Amino acid sequence: MARKREKEIIHRPDILVQAFDSVSTYIRVNTRQCLYGLAALIVVVAVVVSYAVYAHYQDQKVQYQLALGIKAVEMYGQTRAPADIDKAEGIFQRIVSGSSGKSRYIAKLYLANINMAKGKREEAIKLYQEVSRNSSNQTLTYLADKAINSTEKK
Repeated sequence: MARKREKEIIHRPDILVQAFDSVSTYIRVNTRQCLYGLAALIVVVAVVVSYAVYAHYQDQKVQYQLALGIKAVEMYGQTRAPADIDKAEGIFQRIVSGSSGKSRYIAKLYLANINMAKGKREEAIKLYQEVSRNSSNQTLTYLADKAINSTEKK
């Protein structure tokens, strides 16, 4: 009795073979719909990949702008030329208005520092508080909190 059951199980088609057979039968019967589905899948994948490439390119542009702004702030630290700080402020304003995420909050921190250097204490504290409340990055939040504490002590 047990041997007969084992023979039955052995001669039964494998589940993988059954699945392959049913899929190939479905494709043969519905060839046109399968081709349309495949074309739609290819279009969706192409759109997703294109968006990822575009987002990466935009992020690279923002990173470059941040580097230019930081360089202008460093130049101001060396020369104390008002043109350098105005240039940095313009760059960081563009970043704040045009980007999102970590880069935006980094630019806001630098804008707050620039406002402090220009004597605009209230505007700087507002920017620090905004970064502290809204940034998900712990380092940026810590820096903003530390700046708020140091400006309140003065």
